[in-house]
Amino acid sequence: MASSRPQKPIFLFTHPRTASNLLMQMLRAHPEIEPVEYPFIDTYYFGQEPMTVRSNDRFEAAKQRLRASPLLAQNYQAAFDELEQAIRKAEGVGKTAFIKEHAFCIMKPGTMARNLASPRPRVDTPRIAVATKSTDDDDNDDNDDSNPTVLPTQFLRSVTPVFLIRHPALVFESILRVSGPTMGAHIHDDEFPVDASLRWLRVLYDWFANTTVSRVRPIVVNADEIMARPTSIMQGLCERLQLDPAGVRFEWEPVPQSVVRGQSSYQWHFFSTIQSSCGVSLAKRSAAQGQALDLDVMTEGWQKVYGLETAAALRSFVDAAMEDYEYLCRCEMRS
Repeated sequence: MASSRPQKPIFLFTHPRTASNLLMQMLRAHPEIEPVEYPFIDTYYFGQEPMTVRSNDRFEAAKQRLRASPLLAQNYQAAFDELEQAIRKAEGVGKTAFIKEHAFCIMKPGTMARNLASPRPRVDTPRIAVATKSTDDDDNDDNDDSNPTVLPTQFLRSVTPVFLIRHPALVFESILRVSGPTMGAHIHDDEFPVDASLRWLRVLYDWFANTTVSRVRPIVVNADEIMARPTSIMQGLCERLQLDPAGVRFEWEPVPQSVVRGQSSYQWHFFSTIQSSCGVSLAKRSAAQGQALDLDVMTEGWQKVYGLETAAALRSFVDAAMEDYEYLCRCEMRS
């Protein structure tokens, strides 16, 4: 039974193209939570302290258009302040904030540099401070070198961590397919090794799991399992998060075409699948319940779409990421 009082904020750590939009769609109308989505991604790419190293004409054009918005042209401290405000607002109406962000958007540049095979251009580390210091001296360690993120340790102590994973063969090709037309991404740009890695989820999972920092065991959910067994997986997730499973939706109305036609290319490429859906699709290609994907067949398909060089690079990224993926699978929530 879900508690009648607000729980600790829930933080869903994700990676692009891991079906996080599907999970949020299932939970969006839940009466006990208040979704807070992507508090840092625009700052990572387009803000005053961008941590991306992607640079090409298409990306720079998008950056200039988006920086005209004061909501995007901010630093990490401003984005964090807005996140804290959103959490307080949710608590004020008796709800639990359900935050979603891609893990790499909050990684320290030093964390990235240590976990990439190739050198990465230097990026300054944003500084973030909490508005109110905890009365617990252990929570006030602003110089926690073990914390792999730019977020304050005190803040990370205050959340319930959930990690969403998916097979890298399904994730990395999808990233290339949507990020190429919108951000000019390609296999040789300095940012793609960040896109084509699940290391950021593993590093952050290990930090939560191997320290006493959160005092809560992190939860790992596999997107392919959600699509294969939505009812049982969501039941188990809600039980662990002390949410009422009755608040989960498995069907919904698609976004009207009149709305879709007015969206930007970025929105269309990244959100067209979920916007055109009317429920959880059990037909989606997945690696659920231990099913092995035929990577050789998938690589042949990539060759036809992208050519031999790009297909080979994608396969190399997938092979390199399998250790992290399989590690996280072993930590996966069992329903």
